[in-house]
Amino acid sequence: MFLIILLTIVYIAGFYFAPFPYWRSYFILWKQVLFCRERIIHAGARCRQILRLLRYAVLCPLWTLLWHLDELLFPGYKNQCLRPVFIIGQPRSGTTFLHRTLAEDENNFFAVRDIEWRYPYIIIQKLIEFLGLADRLRHISFWPDTEVGRKGAKMHRKTLFDWEEDGTFFNACFLHHFFVFFRFPYPELLSYLDNFHDLPEGFQEHMLNTHRKVIQKIMYLRKGKKIYLSKEVTSHNKMERIQSLYPEARFIVMVRPSGDYMNSLMELVRMVTLTKGGIDPVAIPGWETVFVERMRQDSLLLTELCNSKIVRKNQIRLSFDRFTGAVVPSVKYIYNRLELMPDLSYLQSLERVQESQQQRERGYGYEKRQFEGFDCFDGFVSETDREHQIALEGEAGLQNNPASCTKETKDTA
Repeated sequence: MFLIILLTIVYIAGFYFAPFPYWRSYFILWKQVLFCRERIIHAGARCRQILRLLRYAVLCPLWTLLWHLDELLFPGYKNQCLRPVFIIGQPRSGTTFLHRTLAEDENNFFAVRDIEWRYPYIIIQKLIEFLGLADRLRHISFWPDTEVGRKGAKMHRKTLFDWEEDGTFFNACFLHHFFVFFRFPYPELLSYLDNFHDLPEGFQEHMLNTHRKVIQKIMYLRKGKKIYLSKEVTSHNKMERIQSLYPEARFIVMVRPSGDYMNSLMELVRMVTLTKGGIDPVAIPGWETVFVERMRQDSLLLTELCNSKIVRKNQIRLSFDRFTGAVVPSVKYIYNRLELMPDLSYLQSLERVQESQQQRERGYGYEKRQFEGFDCFDGFVSETDREHQIALEGEAGLQNNPASCTKETKDTA
């Protein structure tokens, strides 16, 4: 009897001292799953959602224990000094391609893998390394081997060992992020899951400080003074606070016309929700309306951030078409702006990436539609495209004049 009481106390303590999730989100998800009467979200889909929530609750005390063991056994991780570069923009705008291309330069950058976001514990990551599980993780795909899954994998390759975006952490650990909506596609949920500004001030600070600790843990494991390379797309309501937390941070802004990114994004979200929930979300009444409106507002917010909130000299603006068509000079432009020097082997790998990109066949299709209300954002995209073109012309001039290249580097520094 005493042992049962003791275990119960320990289990309750595991919830009380848990660094995440945002418990209000957790219980709101339960409320939607149990009481929403939308019949299209069928019993099979709800069972998957219930299992996900139950698994979270069962394992939460274990994650709490591992988190605090990290604090006890590896306190030195908190001494890591972060120099972040944040890639922002809308999904399906080339941000994953950019993120993974830059992350391959491990002499200058470090990024975080999917498995590290999902299990942000030094103990777990050391155990993975000790057991030599890296090769196995490279082959564990997010996507099932089905027709829908194979299409999703072509649109966005994703294994547990791939470099992934910060949203993976907020989604998997805090249960408060736009991405949660993909597995819990209840239209009335979206505005809540995406309302970072409406969260209590103390919890906003807690979320971002916990996120910072996770990055410091990975930097501690990687060793060396490198730049942290973040990708946090379509989460722009966090960016003002992030800029305050990291005053010297740089922001690489990647944009694509709304008609292109929205059509691609709608299809990718359908693939995610179909494979993980067994539901086509566009069949849910009201889903498409709230989704498109959310993306419209977020696109306007991104435009406002870049034009009036984020310090202009800290921005590097790129367009999707010019980056994918000119990878090497675009990356060189980024390095010049960041005052970094790529080594020869990385430059050679970039040439291969460029060649592969030119030969790439998409291998999938989707419906193309027009979306209204994105005029302001599309104007910003056109402006960014012109700016990127001028930057590429400048890079071409530097290549033709090595002396001016040296001078430019000095002037920039």
